[in-house]
Amino acid sequence: MSQQGVHYFPGHMQKALKNLSNFVKVVDLIVEIVDARAPLSCRNPLLSEIAPQKARVLLLSKSDMADEAVSKQWVKYFSDNGIRAVTGNLKKERFVNILSQAAAPFIFAKREKEKRIGMKKQPIRVMVIGIPNVGKSTLINNLRGRKVAQVGNKAGVTRAEQWIKLNDDFTLLDTPGILPMNYPNGAEAIRLALLGSMKEEVLPTEELSYALIGYLKENYPQSLQNRFGIADITGMDSQIVLIEIAKVRGLLEGANPSESKAAYLLIKEFKDGLLGRISLEVPNA
Repeated sequence: MSQQGVHYFPGHMQKALKNLSNFVKVVDLIVEIVDARAPLSCRNPLLSEIAPQKARVLLLSKSDMADEAVSKQWVKYFSDNGIRAVTGNLKKERFVNILSQAAAPFIFAKREKEKRIGMKKQPIRVMVIGIPNVGKSTLINNLRGRKVAQVGNKAGVTRAEQWIKLNDDFTLLDTPGILPMNYPNGAEAIRLALLGSMKEEVLPTEELSYALIGYLKENYPQSLQNRFGIADITGMDSQIVLIEIAKVRGLLEGANPSESKAAYLLIKEFKDGLLGRISLEVPNA
């Protein structure tokens, strides 16, 4: 996967980044969410460097779409680098128990201090951060047990900060997704575009589909055969693969198979996890 550097930094992200420096002073715990399919690319250095003294849990979301063996490697990788990482399918698993366990020392210390000074019990303040479309709003709804945050499989759904009371122990701060101002590493930009963390128009759809096909040829060659019934793709040109997908799905422009429609379909089905459990990067690769 290769591409020239990409610039993508909408105005609401710039405003949110400025606000985070103020909010981080009053929170007790940071939950950083990344997509399990490309967890390293999903870590915005600007967010990773925020308040390094604060306790932090790294949640690899959408784990049901990622290669399970690779996700285990990532959990170990982050653990070896001093970061507690956990995987989760936020649509099926409750994260509140993991959060409670992670915050247990802070809850205890806070309650002891409150007793000493005769203060009424106050909730642990948790900040949720991450780039767009990694599952922040889904996590909040998961923790709350009902829909309190808007969810969408695209970048830019959350546009402003909001405090949400979960229970007596936790108050949660949701924040807009923030990408780095620039991605000099084009491969990372491509991964994020494939995951839906960038607006679709930032990178050409057909070029993204070629990058995805090239990656699948080397790492998951059976994925397209299983989904579309295409024979061995390892020796196929990417353009031919798109034509075959268009034929299978009846995607036409006039009387001819449509590469552009096939490219759009391929990327959408990858985003939705319909091509199987696929990870776009592995530790130390």
